[in-house]
Amino acid sequence: MKDSVKFKTVSIYVSGANGESHLYHENNDYQNRSKEDVIRIFKLEPLHMATELDGYDLGNMTAFNTYNWNAPYTLCGVSPEEMYDGASIVNIHLGGDVRGNYSEPYICEETPALFLQMACLEVELTNGDTYSITCDNSEAYFDIEGIDPYCINFDAEVTGEQIEILEELNER
Repeated sequence: MKDSVKFKTVSIYVSGANGESHLYHENNDYQNRSKEDVIRIFKLEPLHMATELDGYDLGNMTAFNTYNWNAPYTLCGVSPEEMYDGASIVNIHLGGDVRGNYSEPYICEETPALFLQMACLEVELTNGDTYSITCDNSEAYFDIEGIDPYCINFDAEVTGEQIEILEELNER
């Protein structure tokens, strides 16, 4: 009798500062969601006093909220009009309604990391096969027919159709 193939691990990674990947979701559980995690992921520095902004080119700043971009991590603040031209001042969303409940301010010297939260899905099956799928948006939303990476039934067999889809989407 042929052994059934099941999902072994299903992980989603999100890029942060320096393009480093950080575990965001694994085996149906969110990871790295605390304020301290977000500070580490985006290499944020506390803004204790406005004098700390001395030397930063603040130019014309534009308000943003990454919630409006459907980004995995929600931060709001102001950034340079051209995101590659300087530091941002941000607040970390601490849960609940995104219209409120934000942290104290932080300085982010890697503004693009806030907006370009690219995600990668890593799937390992019980037969040892692995698949790596990059998200085509910065929402950590994977539109995969018959597979919701946020809600996996680890007791169910993986179907041939699911394997075909994973093979088609797999980065080579």
